[in-house]
Amino acid sequence: MVSLFPVFFPVLAGLAMLDLKISRFKDREKYVMSVLGVNLALTLVANFLFADTHITFAKFAGGIEIAFHIDSIAVFFSTIFAFVWLLVAYFSLEYMKHEGEENRFFAFFIASLGGLTGVAYADNLVTLYLFFEAMSLLSYVLVVHSRTNESLLAGRKYIYYSLFGASLGLIGIFYFYSTGWDTAFTPGGVVPMELGGRMPMLSLMVVLAVIGFGCKGGMFPLHAWLPTAHPQAPAPASSVLSGLITKAGVIAIIRVVYFTVGADVLRGTSAQYILLTLSIVTIFMGSMLAYKEKVLKKRLAYSTVSQVSYVIFGLMLLNTAGVTGALLQVAFHALAKNVLFLTAGAFIYKTGKTLVSDMYAMGKSMPKTLTCFTVAGLSLVGVPMTAGFVSKWYLAQGALHQGSGVIGFIGIATIMVSALLTGGYLVTVTAKAFFASREDEVSESFEPNKYMIIPLAVLTVLIVLFGIFPTPVIAVASAIAQHIV
Repeated sequence: MVSLFPVFFPVLAGLAMLDLKISRFKDREKYVMSVLGVNLALTLVANFLFADTHITFAKFAGGIEIAFHIDSIAVFFSTIFAFVWLLVAYFSLEYMKHEGEENRFFAFFIASLGGLTGVAYADNLVTLYLFFEAMSLLSYVLVVHSRTNESLLAGRKYIYYSLFGASLGLIGIFYFYSTGWDTAFTPGGVVPMELGGRMPMLSLMVVLAVIGFGCKGGMFPLHAWLPTAHPQAPAPASSVLSGLITKAGVIAIIRVVYFTVGADVLRGTSAQYILLTLSIVTIFMGSMLAYKEKVLKKRLAYSTVSQVSYVIFGLMLLNTAGVTGALLQVAFHALAKNVLFLTAGAFIYKTGKTLVSDMYAMGKSMPKTLTCFTVAGLSLVGVPMTAGFVSKWYLAQGALHQGSGVIGFIGIATIMVSALLTGGYLVTVTAKAFFASREDEVSESFEPNKYMIIPLAVLTVLIVLFGIFPTPVIAVASAIAQHIV
């Protein structure tokens, strides 16, 4: 059971904060960093000492099990989650001073990590669904933290979309169980190639499940919660919602497509082309909406709609290069988007301003913060020597793969247009921040303290390092892709 500590320890330790009377900053820092530091250590121990371990937690009538498996997908995602969550928590210690109710925030912030790890560790569709819903409920509290009318409205929208999306996934789950096929996750899938007249129904169920679970990643048409929820949530919550919790939808899609149905069964079907089309539409739509948006956090939310759909596009190519690119995009988007939301948080914390135009001519006042923002923006564009270039290169290779057809070329064209738009709505901001001038320009320093700067610096350095030396991450992603495709 030691292998399940990364799932249950954060939930229990997080919710315990609701009863603990922690009022001093230093006491809160010790508790939060100790819990998440221990959790990172437990995650590494579980992932590398108990790799490929199956754990049955509970059994119910009808052969339904709550079961876990620490496979390569679980290791990949949970390691990213535990590491980045720790950095965001360190940032949050300072940031949450001006939001208030710190104990409640950290209680659900930490607990949400456990729910998300449970999604990664799930060994069958039922377990995945239960933890998917649990994570949505826990993270809901983060969205409504301020308890304003706007945040409560955003929270309702978030939970309604999450529940509806998960329900679409549940319809697919019911179908898979009704067929009598093995519902435990198996690389390559469990659905036989000879389906007879079942293929149209199977394609429909896959489309429903991917759209439903894709809601968490902002996939069209269930994307509208993202630009509503993110501006209302505290910046650290927005960063994990966008950079990490969206990946719960990605995990679910991987499990449905590659571990339940199988790439060989779906290749060339209407389900593949419908989902590729929806991902391309979402990439372009998210970029366009981000380009036009004037509120900083809302612009970043629309950017997430676009960037996570890169992942879904790569997955639905159903080839090794596409899946490799998708997994690289998961990791590198997590780094970049957390930097962007945390820099937005630092800007709001120090100035109280929320508009993109408010950042103009602020380069002299916040040079370190805006440098981090710039590097992360360049990575999302896909500029060479940043991590984002590597993932987009593999996605392009996947799109050009024999068999992708016209839709592959359309995907490449969309990625290129999206990259130009991303440069327009992110890189131009920093250009104006450093080089524009205005009458009310302020020369005094607004640079945040170490609690904010250190996480930003670490994440930014990793973006550059993985851009220059990507081989280790490519090797991991490629090995996983070859295993499941």
